Amino acid sequence: MDIQEAFVTLNRRFAETVNSHDTPQWVALFAEDAILIPADHEVVTGKKGIEEWAEVASKVWNHLEIQPGFCTSDGSVAWESGTWAGNINVAEGRTMDITGNFLLLARIEGSALRIKAHTWNVKTATH
Repeated sequence: MDIQEAFVTLNRRFAETVNSHDTPQWVALFAEDAILIPADHEVVTGKKGIEEWAEVASKVWNHLEIQPGFCTSDGSVAWESGTWAGNINVAEGRTMDITGNFLLLARIEGSALRIKAHTWNVKTATH
């Protein structure tokens, strides 16, 4: 498996599902026992917990772009770090551009990756 190409595919699917507000397809990218550590939010565990979190988050996000940085793998585990940029809804009908870094751990399943752990930070916010 070309791990870089696998992450390109995963990142594309991740952004597409966020941008289309397709919560079920976004959640399908995660392993059953996945861990999500959102910026400024408590840890979310398991696919069911991630689905509940995503139902709320999908109403906030307008657009997401992912820029991969470093990725590698070892056995059945792969990890990637990079940056992201997005636009979210905020109070009073306004939107805000935000950016940050991310770290993603994935399990290699055949020719695909399933997200095992994902976290990110928020670096800047502009109205």
